[in-house]
Amino acid sequence: MGGYVLWQPEMYEAYFRLLMEPVKEPQPAPTLPPRDGIAGTHPTQSLALPPPPQVDLGSQILVLESDKVLAPIAQKLQQQYPHLTTRVLVEHLEIRPVVSSITEQLAAPTKVIEVAYRDRQPQIVTAVLKAVAEAFVDYSQRDRQEQLNRTLEQLDKDIKQHLTELDQLQNQRQQQLQAGQPQGASLQPSEQLRFLTEQYRQIHSLRQAARLKAVEAYGRFQGFQEQLKMTPAEALAAANLSASPAYQQQLARIQELDQEIAKNLAIFREGTPVIQALEEQRRVLVEQLQAIARQVIGERYPVDNPTALGFQGTVSQTLITNYITAWIEYENQRRYDAELAAPQAAVAQQLQKLSSNLPAIDRLENRIRTANLSLEMLNQARQAVQLQLAQNNFAWQVLTDLENPVVQPTVPRLQLLILGAIASLVLGVLAIYIADVAANTFVSAAQVEEALGLPLLGKIPKAPPPINLRLERVVKGNSGLWWVTQVLPAVGESVKFQEAFHHVFANLQAVGLEHSLAVISALPADGRTTVALHLALAAAGVDQRVLLIDGDLRRPQLHRYLGLANEQGLADWLICQHHWDRLTQVRQGLTILTAGELRHQPMRLLSQDTLKQFMAHLKNYFDLVIVDTPPLANFADAKLWSRVVDQTLVVVNLKAPQQPVRLALGDYSLVGSVGALGLVVNLAY
Repeated sequence: MGGYVLWQPEMYEAYFRLLMEPVKEPQPAPTLPPRDGIAGTHPTQSLALPPPPQVDLGSQILVLESDKVLAPIAQKLQQQYPHLTTRVLVEHLEIRPVVSSITEQLAAPTKVIEVAYRDRQPQIVTAVLKAVAEAFVDYSQRDRQEQLNRTLEQLDKDIKQHLTELDQLQNQRQQQLQAGQPQGASLQPSEQLRFLTEQYRQIHSLRQAARLKAVEAYGRFQGFQEQLKMTPAEALAAANLSASPAYQQQLARIQELDQEIAKNLAIFREGTPVIQALEEQRRVLVEQLQAIARQVIGERYPVDNPTALGFQGTVSQTLITNYITAWIEYENQRRYDAELAAPQAAVAQQLQKLSSNLPAIDRLENRIRTANLSLEMLNQARQAVQLQLAQNNFAWQVLTDLENPVVQPTVPRLQLLILGAIASLVLGVLAIYIADVAANTFVSAAQVEEALGLPLLGKIPKAPPPINLRLERVVKGNSGLWWVTQVLPAVGESVKFQEAFHHVFANLQAVGLEHSLAVISALPADGRTTVALHLALAAAGVDQRVLLIDGDLRRPQLHRYLGLANEQGLADWLICQHHWDRLTQVRQGLTILTAGELRHQPMRLLSQDTLKQFMAHLKNYFDLVIVDTPPLANFADAKLWSRVVDQTLVVVNLKAPQQPVRLALGDYSLVGSVGALGLVVNLAY
């Protein structure tokens, strides 16, 4: 490398700076001519001249370095220097932004670029920079002119399109107004709505008052009916009979005859001719009385015993009158309420029809106002572009004296040698570090499988999506038992993520999955909870009854992952066995049992025979039980769980360090035995 640097000839470099925005004196903002305001704008508005568009520095530099701009420059220079082709210019020309202080960069992006050229001959450097500066200034003039012309054409198209849309919106608004108003109505929709609303309220108030009066009259009517023991027809008949002279005279004769019969019964016994003659005379009088009653009452008020009504009417005439008055008032108010129902329904129908059209009219009016405002802004922008075209001042400004440019050598050779030596040293150290890191961590799933001696059952892809579940309590109250009522369908990357767990579950069944399975790992944050939950969902998806248990009584994570309460759970079930009866209420699908708040030592709860009995009891209700356990490196809980489950599944994070994983799993008694079905490599961390 040092020989190459010493052998190469010296290179020279010079540069010039270019301001990519014309410098001009500030001018007063033009004012639009006065006209009526549109869509809430002021009648007159000052139109500030918009500045030139912000320069996308990266894109602009790419354009300046393209053959489109550099080819004409190379053709002009080749008349004096034939070797200066477009390719040579591209290799030796460098265009870079001028980086100012951090404060200035945050306030506004730089608008100055620096154009540098390198060559072995200083005079060629000077000639190239002069030609490039002249070409760039001409390019800026032409490019800005073309941009403004294209902008003006686009504005004309937009204005024409907005005018067409505005006409369509106004026609739609007129049609909505005609369809929403009743025939012959001259009010605006909002006024018509207020009028109909007030009319509806008035009718409603009248009906309410009629109903209150009817209720009050019916209360009095029931009170009088309780005293008289009559129907309204009987009371009305009694009132008519009491007002009939013929009926009252006949009734008086019967009363006198009754007195005569009573006197004779004191002298003669019943059945004697005298008594029989008097009773026959009374029977004839009663028949005549009934005939008079039927003539007075008529057929509209049929009664069973008009004679009794006649006697009662003479005694309780006032009560009968009040009774009939209350009944008539109740009937009148009820009839009045029924008569108001039809006009109220008609007004309600008009209100519904008008209300259904008002939102559409309001939306159209909002769109019309927006269209008017957009049209006003487009017209203002068109005037601003025309004003810029009239000024014709777009050229970039050269900030460097190109008659006497500073041409100087590039980096000295000694400095290049020192930099090369430093770079070689740094690259060597970096290579050693990368090799050391690679040796301490797993780099592939195959390496994990070979290191642990377990079959690889699946790989979990990166970036697990958020889970979308709906859950409800299995029983009322709080027992820590939840049922997954719905799993929202997966989309995008979620489909690939869920499919990975279906493959894992299929592989588990292929190697002989039994009733219960503990998910274990060596270190925290290996993804045990994620694997356990999604594996349970995959099993429930094939119509199995699945129970997922949070077996980490020290630092439970499952309830946090799903946003569930954790006041009760597994710890309470192991202490109070009466909770076990609630398993009869579980349904098909996935059921979740949280850990619960820790009130005893976890080792004591997990070491008791109650845990074995509980796991055996679960076989009566579930096809598969999956347990999420604590990490092996921190606690012995996972080893206790492995004694009560049928099998285990090992989860390993691909980025985990090899040594801690080997130590933790090497100490685990089931590794390499029939208890461990295999391993899942987690690529998501």
